[in-house]
Amino acid sequence: MAKLSGLFDSFDNLDQIDVNSLITWLKPAPQAVQVENYLANKILYPQTIPMTEEDMKIDLAILREVLRLNGPKNTNPANALLRDNTLLNLTLRKILIPERFLQFVPNLVSLTWAFVDGLLLTRRKEDKFQDLWTIVTVGDMDEIVGSVILPQFSSRNGEMDLDVQGKVYKIRTGALMVVPCGKDRCEVGYKIKNGQVLGKAESALELYGGKLGIMVDGRLV
Repeated sequence: MAKLSGLFDSFDNLDQIDVNSLITWLKPAPQAVQVENYLANKILYPQTIPMTEEDMKIDLAILREVLRLNGPKNTNPANALLRDNTLLNLTLRKILIPERFLQFVPNLVSLTWAFVDGLLLTRRKEDKFQDLWTIVTVGDMDEIVGSVILPQFSSRNGEMDLDVQGKVYKIRTGALMVVPCGKDRCEVGYKIKNGQVLGKAESALELYGGKLGIMVDGRLV
């Protein structure tokens, strides 16, 4: 039987993670020494799997931080192709999730949010087109599983009406939502108060759908 590698085998810099940065992802916040010991064990034995729900939450916090450390860096836009890596394609605006990660985090929604948090949340946007990203699981057969919309709210009173296949979803500033969209592509319309997407407060577009659907991240950064 083939040996199953761990979630963190692909990363060699877990020792650079700040324990305090992990605690910010965990609610209720555990004691720092507990998280520090857990991280130390992960550094020594990255192939170990979480045994409890609390362990899984810490694993996802570690994943967020290690993705942030290993994501492509903001550099000269003229060197766009050089900034892409195996996790985030800035040129095509794709988040690339290794399919094998689903063996360790079977919940695709939770796994994708970890990638969004780690790779996009604090990234400086270089153009309006980075309001939209395609989610791809990468393996023997790459699969587009959905999209992410990052509305740019200008205040805490922002509000977005998102029309997906005739059903309207209301997203307020700070909200995280997953909207079903089982088709390969979905027609989407939006109208925003105190904000914009792609530089517009109201428009329609076609997005990739799939088993994940359309994720909307309404957080102010």
